[in-house]
Amino acid sequence: MAAPVFVIMAGGRGERLWPLVRESRPKVCVAPDGTTSLLEAALQRLAPLCSRGSRGSRVLIVTTAEQTGAIRGVLPSRWRRHVLVEPEGKNTAACLALAAASLQAEPDRVMVALPADHWVSSPASWRRSLRAAIALARQTDELVMLGIRPARAHSGLGYLCVGPRLGTRQGCRVFGLRRFVEKPSPRLARRLLRRGQVFWNAGIFVGKAGVFLHAFRRWLPVHAARLIPQGPRRTSGQRGRPSAQALARAYRGLRPVSFDHGVMAHQRTGLVVEGRFGWEDLGSWDSWIRIGRAAHPAVALNSRNVHVVSQEDHLVAAVGVRNAVVIQTPDATLIAAPDQTQATRHVVARLRRNRRLARYV
Repeated sequence: MAAPVFVIMAGGRGERLWPLVRESRPKVCVAPDGTTSLLEAALQRLAPLCSRGSRGSRVLIVTTAEQTGAIRGVLPSRWRRHVLVEPEGKNTAACLALAAASLQAEPDRVMVALPADHWVSSPASWRRSLRAAIALARQTDELVMLGIRPARAHSGLGYLCVGPRLGTRQGCRVFGLRRFVEKPSPRLARRLLRRGQVFWNAGIFVGKAGVFLHAFRRWLPVHAARLIPQGPRRTSGQRGRPSAQALARAYRGLRPVSFDHGVMAHQRTGLVVEGRFGWEDLGSWDSWIRIGRAAHPAVALNSRNVHVVSQEDHLVAAVGVRNAVVIQTPDATLIAAPDQTQATRHVVARLRRNRRLARYV
């Protein structure tokens, strides 16, 4: 039985984490704890599943051409040859279609898609859930997801609506997927929580390569036609990958769409493994606050609910301030209400449109 292929998605722009994240410093290269980057932490969590005893497990770190230099710069040398480069960012559907296409000759091999920008409180529990998902994927022709019990109504995450429990696998409860709801409105998120039988989508998708390929051909036929050839093709000679020129042409005509929107929003079947560990999608500053990573040098007088991220040698003082997030970098500072941090990407969009300010992107 072939070992799984782990696909780490590391090409996100991370605009909601501006000004710490920039074009020259991708999101997965930042270190919430000040020492270990998000990408390194993801690899460390995964390492026990890819040890020498794992009989041929492979890792693909998928990122974009513009981020490749920075990504390789934070990677330990043993991982640098595992980078798969997209010519440009087209969201996660293109990323996973490209990875699945590299496994076209091995349709029964399990592919595990993992975001590189998540925080996990218990890597051992995370691995146990992942092992359960891999075992299920080997035995079925379904996509398997990891679900997290919601702690609150969150409109920035996907929701997995499930049916009755189907059993357990390696100590983890397993449910059947009934519906995938991607980033609902706040009102719908509250309704889903009241209804129960719902999980947050942890962004991890597990299935045989052939199952991924079938999903792309069904729900994203243009992606499939451009990135998953049906016959002989001119390749670069590396595991049948297309040449850089052919790949650039293929990407040029793709619309950016996430795997969640493009595929999972249509799925009415699948399996959900309950993940029982602390988890956060570190896509915006409110998530950094929740894991306690916004506690840099600060003095607050007559202030309440002020959160600061700054350089170690830079002190932020707040007087008479209520409900603020302050992100300080050498050349740019963000001040936002805690419930408005998701909108930071709109600041970046405005900077891009202004020639004078574009250097701050």
